[in-house]
Amino acid sequence: MSHNTMKSPTVKVKQGFLRGSIKSNVDGGEYISFQGIPFAEPPLGELRFKDPEPVKPWTGIRDAVDEDKVSLQMDNFTKQIVGSEDCLYLNIATNSLSGKKAVMVFIHGGGFIFGYNHSKLYSPDYLLKHDVVFVSINYRLGMLGFLNMNVEDCPGNQGLKDQVLALNWIQENIEAFGGDKNNVTIFGQSAGSASVHCLCLTSSNKGLFHRAILQSGSMANPWAYRPSNNDVGFKIAKELGKETTNPEEVLKFFMSLPPEKIVEEQTKRLLQSFSFTKLDLIFGPTKDCERSRPYFLESADELMKKGIQIPVIIGYTSHEGIALLDNEQDESFETFKNDFENILAYDLKLNVKKVSEFAKDIRKFYFKDESNPIKQRDGCIDFKTDTLFTIGILDTIEKQINKKTPTYVYRFSHNVQNSCLKVVYNIKMEGVVITGAAHCDDLNVLFHIPFIGDDKKLRKDTQDYLLMRRMTKMWTDFAKTGCPTPKLDDLINVEWKPFTNDEKWYLEIQDKLTVNKNLDEEKKKLWKPILNQRNIQL
Repeated sequence: MSHNTMKSPTVKVKQGFLRGSIKSNVDGGEYISFQGIPFAEPPLGELRFKDPEPVKPWTGIRDAVDEDKVSLQMDNFTKQIVGSEDCLYLNIATNSLSGKKAVMVFIHGGGFIFGYNHSKLYSPDYLLKHDVVFVSINYRLGMLGFLNMNVEDCPGNQGLKDQVLALNWIQENIEAFGGDKNNVTIFGQSAGSASVHCLCLTSSNKGLFHRAILQSGSMANPWAYRPSNNDVGFKIAKELGKETTNPEEVLKFFMSLPPEKIVEEQTKRLLQSFSFTKLDLIFGPTKDCERSRPYFLESADELMKKGIQIPVIIGYTSHEGIALLDNEQDESFETFKNDFENILAYDLKLNVKKVSEFAKDIRKFYFKDESNPIKQRDGCIDFKTDTLFTIGILDTIEKQINKKTPTYVYRFSHNVQNSCLKVVYNIKMEGVVITGAAHCDDLNVLFHIPFIGDDKKLRKDTQDYLLMRRMTKMWTDFAKTGCPTPKLDDLINVEWKPFTNDEKWYLEIQDKLTVNKNLDEEKKKLWKPILNQRNIQL
């Protein structure tokens, strides 16, 4: 039955019947939407910190039209607590329920502590114009998703295991929505990209997906992985009234608290370590290979050395660090001048003694001969871009050199007209909007983002709209074929070549698409000595 005649499209999945809805595509036409589909049992009560369990079957027809059940968090935009522990749901959008179309599964970012799959941020209108099946998933965040007390009932990486269970559900059911379970691409941005990297490196996930896209995030980034976080668990327990060195007692205490109380306290601690000069996301993936049901079967270092074994796109924006600008920029730049070595050590998670011998060269590279970084705003942005994003991602790319499967590398440097991040945070300096491709700016030309307002949606006579057409075409062609530029035409007029040991190609995504070699080679040479201290080999 054509979906144009279906008022309430209904499908049968393994667990029961689902009733969706018809939505208007912002770019013209309609599509079928199923929102708030449960893929796991609600992680309530004794399941709070445990591995997720598959959702049980239901009777009758379940409405799938509500996407507001998101992971409990302090909303990064409204600064209000939103969501609940009952959050393990996914959304599916498709143009038709027939056929076997390529499936694209999006994992949202947010530092592992906030974010959601809601269509107000990630509406798939533009991607659906290329006739794919789009899926977006939620997962547990913060302490509820990543606290690791090194005990079986709180083993860590719960949020990553949520993602795996969602992918298993997709394998079981996506063909009911017109998708091909044997052609699934996972893609994510920021912490979502680091999650994609985690998924790719874990051998037990083989067969759940077949291609991957990493946007602005890698396990090699200093914020994306830490061996343990139980020290933070003990500190938060103490702040809430329970001082002990027994992890079982801490877990029992956390189980007795309302979840909102946990989120409030973790947010206070996050805000103490979240600024332009110093960033520590406190919760995220951790070592758990000693648990009975681990996510990581080996240490993260060993896994990263093996690289990604499927076709992959990896890249970043040119000025990721803009995301950290705040309303006290002058003070932040002054701190750079006075505390540079400590900031460098903090960003790289190294002892300050290990970085001191390299700090002079690093400072000179980013701030030239200017002794007062307060006048070097751009140098500060570049420095934070590289320490927190670029260098780790370049390392991840280098580990793909000898892989049999292709790796496609990009840098997104287009200055979008209505940057979601710049609009929301009103990022300016001296009354002038900061230019450069900020963290998240690539999302502006992949998704329709109703959250930033109808007056800021893409207009068809703009460079942003043209770039949207190009980028969604390449992303969906990669999902369909494993190659982002299988056919050249007036829209896509350059061949995006794979990155290899002999020819290190990358695509510059800006007003025009250009293919170049040796991405940020000068920076790689600069950072190689110091990153050897972190076992990162450029």
